[in-house]
Amino acid sequence: MKKRTCFTVKGKPFYSIGIQAHNSSSSTREHLKYIWNAAKMLEANTAAVPVPWEKFEPQEGVFQDGFVREIICQARAQDLRLVLLWFGTWKNGTMEYTPAWVKRDWERFPRAELKGGKKTHNLSPHSPSNLEADQKAFCRLMEVLRDFDGEENTVIAVQIENEAGLLSATGRDFSPLGEAAYKQDVPGELLAYCQRHEDCMLAETWKSRGGKSTGNWREVFGGKGAEWLTTWAVASYIDRIAQAGREIYDIFLYTNAWISQGRGIPGVDWPAGTSLPENLDIYYAVCRHLDTIAPDIYLPEVTEYRKALETYARPEQGFPLYVPESARTWFNSGEMFEGVGEFGAIGYHVFGGESLLVDSQDALTEEGESMMHSFHMLRSLEAVLPRYMGTDRLHAIHRRGEELSALICGLEGGWRAYISFQGTIDQYYRMDFAHKEACLEEIAKNPGEPCRGLLLQESRQVFYVVGHKFRIFFLRELEADGYVDAMTAASATCPTNAEYLSVTEGHFEADGTYTADVCRTGDEARHGVYAQWDSNVLRIELLEIE
Repeated sequence: MKKRTCFTVKGKPFYSIGIQAHNSSSSTREHLKYIWNAAKMLEANTAAVPVPWEKFEPQEGVFQDGFVREIICQARAQDLRLVLLWFGTWKNGTMEYTPAWVKRDWERFPRAELKGGKKTHNLSPHSPSNLEADQKAFCRLMEVLRDFDGEENTVIAVQIENEAGLLSATGRDFSPLGEAAYKQDVPGELLAYCQRHEDCMLAETWKSRGGKSTGNWREVFGGKGAEWLTTWAVASYIDRIAQAGREIYDIFLYTNAWISQGRGIPGVDWPAGTSLPENLDIYYAVCRHLDTIAPDIYLPEVTEYRKALETYARPEQGFPLYVPESARTWFNSGEMFEGVGEFGAIGYHVFGGESLLVDSQDALTEEGESMMHSFHMLRSLEAVLPRYMGTDRLHAIHRRGEELSALICGLEGGWRAYISFQGTIDQYYRMDFAHKEACLEEIAKNPGEPCRGLLLQESRQVFYVVGHKFRIFFLRELEADGYVDAMTAASATCPTNAEYLSVTEGHFEADGTYTADVCRTGDEARHGVYAQWDSNVLRIELLEIE
């Protein structure tokens, strides 16, 4: 199997900028209208919509193919791409979306149990019959997608399960099936992974316990063995479903991760066995039929947010970064640019897009306005972003706190980019007439909406910028002998020490060709090239002086 490194539509890379619907939004045509309306208002190009197992197969063997086709048809009518979310065995660490005929039959579909025999609200990940039923339904879903959408590619990806694992106050399944698995030897495949990846947490724990070549989960991994058995079982379960589904229809497949917060108790603070960072290497070892493992990130603090982005960006292992769920906040409307520009996210989605509308109507909340600005900027680059992903020609711009500026060094051609978040260096605030009021806001205390954007370098002299609430200045790299010329040193001349051949506002055509719409010169360029969300794509060509 050849793993995908990005989303595609009819064989071409597609950059997904989207919103995820609330859990029950696919239940009726009326509810779906809200997600389509939100996508339109927010300028998304993709909507992620649940396909609950209970809705798709309400009676065993009776599949509601028309339910899925209706979602696809509605998305096509809105000119949107789709990610379908398979809510099967797991949704947020429970079995809430399994059909009633599965929930009722405890003998055929055994539950995970607590110590002492109490049954949980979770199917056992060790049960072949549980896997078989889920896999059968998922394969039918893939048949519908192949037959109804194989040519059009409205659906660009399918998520298998949702934050899978046991949110049942236990680190593992104590049923007879679970007990038998706990006493078995750790699979040699996992020990071989530890040998190949000696620096990962899994391998470090293995080595600290003596690096045994055989032994059960407790003998090999000590106290971590209980949850890691669950992780192995859940990851294997998901990969088996992915393998069977991909044989029917080869589409981008992934599963998502619950990022832990709290006291560090598996089964309480996160679903035991989910693909959070401590368990991630087991998923990498097992899930050979998934294209990526994707984090759901709702963290409200920059350091932890960036850590999550960095942790799940593993393109070298064949797992690109994709953020399928994130918070609908001002903070996240800025943080997403670090995900895209610094960590190479192949797509970025915000959860509960309907809630960014005022009373579900044709008006956005304040956070919705900020998110729309971010989506507008990313959409303006969607035709070219795939070619820049994973290169040193793409740079994030994001004001994380109260800093006055940022500096991007080491640009090809001997350039540096100085980003001012507080107006111009020479205290002259001219913008074009259309942005006069925005100019006043720019030099204020910057409440609410963050300064953010992206810088793309096409060549030694040509740059593209999208952004909001900052100005960008280009400077030459400093001389190696320590000399600083007067033009660079003087604040009054700093804005003009790089000569522009041209500065334009424009847009990219679908084929990636840039078209200039507005020329900037004079006051509109002399005091730093300002970026506002509705400036669309700025093209800056510098004159290289020998």
